[in-house]
Amino acid sequence: PRRTGKTSGEEETFSASQLIEEHQLEMERLEPRRTELRAEINTIEGMIASIEQGLSERITNLDRNLIKPNRGFIMYGPPGTGKSDIMSKLSVRIGVNMVAPPLAAGELNRSLVGESERIINDICMRCHQTPYLMCCVSIDEIDSLAPKRTDEANDVSVAKLSVLLSVIDGIKDVPNLMIFCATNRLHMMDEAFLRRMSGKFFVGRPSSQARKKILSGIKPWHVTPSILDKLTMATTNFSGAALSALRRLITVHCIDAEEKDPKYQLDYRTALQLCHTVAQQFRITIGSENLPTILLRNVTQQQESGHQQQYHYADFPNKRNSVYTGKVLVNLSAKRIEVEAEITDPVSNEREKVVYLEHLNDDETDVQQLLERLTTYGKSRNVQLFQVIDLSLLSNESAYDEKQRFEILKDRLDEYVAYRRSMIVYDLDSLVGVNRSESVSSMGLSSSQSLANQNLYIFVKENFQLAHIEPTLSSDDSTQVEEKWSIVVIRDPFLCRQFCDDVQFTLSVSEIQQRAADRAEAEQTLRCVQCNDFYSEEDNKVGQCVHHDGFVYDNYSNTLTQWSPERAIEQLLIEEAEAVQQANIGNGPLTNEQKERAERAKQRFRYICCNQMLQTSGNANGCKKGKHGPQNITRNEWELARDNNQEYHEKRRRLLTIRAEQHQ
Repeated sequence: PRRTGKTSGEEETFSASQLIEEHQLEMERLEPRRTELRAEINTIEGMIASIEQGLSERITNLDRNLIKPNRGFIMYGPPGTGKSDIMSKLSVRIGVNMVAPPLAAGELNRSLVGESERIINDICMRCHQTPYLMCCVSIDEIDSLAPKRTDEANDVSVAKLSVLLSVIDGIKDVPNLMIFCATNRLHMMDEAFLRRMSGKFFVGRPSSQARKKILSGIKPWHVTPSILDKLTMATTNFSGAALSALRRLITVHCIDAEEKDPKYQLDYRTALQLCHTVAQQFRITIGSENLPTILLRNVTQQQESGHQQQYHYADFPNKRNSVYTGKVLVNLSAKRIEVEAEITDPVSNEREKVVYLEHLNDDETDVQQLLERLTTYGKSRNVQLFQVIDLSLLSNESAYDEKQRFEILKDRLDEYVAYRRSMIVYDLDSLVGVNRSESVSSMGLSSSQSLANQNLYIFVKENFQLAHIEPTLSSDDSTQVEEKWSIVVIRDPFLCRQFCDDVQFTLSVSEIQQRAADRAEAEQTLRCVQCNDFYSEEDNKVGQCVHHDGFVYDNYSNTLTQWSPERAIEQLLIEEAEAVQQANIGNGPLTNEQKERAERAKQRFRYICCNQMLQTSGNANGCKKGKHGPQNITRNEWELARDNNQEYHEKRRRLLTIRAEQHQ
């Protein structure tokens, strides 16, 4: 029974039937609400089931059509950059099941026919034992296992490649198989295999900052900070393996030297000699020589000449409101370096191309002498690759025919493009060259110039345009953006002007003024001292000057009196005017005899150079043809030289001798 107190001294009691009745009434009252809640729950559960079903169907479709596991990746790049080390450790790092230890492609070769293909197939089929895991096979030097299929390829190489392709998206596809591989010769590999590799990653040489960090592992009491900074520049194009070898070589050398001198520190010359040893061991060259050899030669020449001055070359720092275009022209004839940049006006945001000038030293006369400066520029821009393309490179590679030359050039260019930050130098004079020819004709001496190797010129011209510099958003990422530098070294002025016009290289202010002066001089009207006519330099190229280069003599005179053409014409005009005046004063016109005498008098003057008769109407019918007279002499000087010509004076004396003999 239930008791509740109504007052302080009384209690109210309920029977069990009353309590049951109240409970039933309350349940009947709450039944509609319970029904509504159950309906809402069913609705929500239906929505959840529908969403789950839709998601499962979508995931199934994506798995089938869009989502597909990568079948592998390939790392490529020059030797000694750590590709094999990265590849062997990557599977452990990402937790992929290794079905075989890391392999070299040569380990799969067998002498029995079909044995190599069986081994490849057995290794790949191990992945079926763990279908719930992604499995991988690590293969180094994959280019010998998957070479290009050409007419010259042997059957064994093609058979191994066919088995490898069949298990990667082929007829024997192993869906949970991944191939980790590395190569130094990506361009020599089969296209079908490369297509199956989902990732292609370039592993290049370390940049200048990375080289400095690697070399910093040398003990500081062995190498001073200044020598370390110079070593960073001298080790341009060194791979990670070469830097590690150099670091070990320097450490061993310093330990040996400390036995004799406990305070021994490495000097610059010895450091270059050690760099030279490592560069020879790893065959690291820039052009025809390695950089430490060139730097060592410069140091030796300075010591022998007693000239201890060290040139401090300026860097390529980022300039305010301007971005480099990556195009650099080294004009050896003008002794300057022209760096093209694009400047932005801070107010109008208009862009304009300008050129920053750097002047060369007196001893910088060829590419080899420029390497120290150019590598300093590369170090300041943190480039990973510094490449020199010249005739010595092609000769060292035995590229004597055109096909071999372009193969070498393409390999170097592909490597240049693969790096994020790289610099390439073209020696245009040695690669292209200029043909010069001179000919002598009736018009005088003419010369012509033309390019010797047009195909190489087109190659350099087109690839020079690949240069570009990404603008930096902040100073923190200035060494991380992509930079492709193209430097052309030119000595011949004709080749330099032709190249600048073809690639539309921005001209400096002084060069623009010089070209404007040349155009004004070419268009200027001049007066020829030979024919006394007006001409321009453009017209003078074809040789339109017609003149006599000898004096005039009086053929009717017994002494063959010498006259200048100008005085002879004046004399004839005076005589003609006197004859007309006498006719006007006289009683009538001149008789026929007088006319004949006057006409004969007009014909008495002859040119000593060609014996032509002098005419008062001009000397358009000259005996000499060619270019107009030189501008460095005056008309009076030319006339004096003409009148005193010893050859024509000797001819006049011979005529006098002949006449004297005839009279005798």
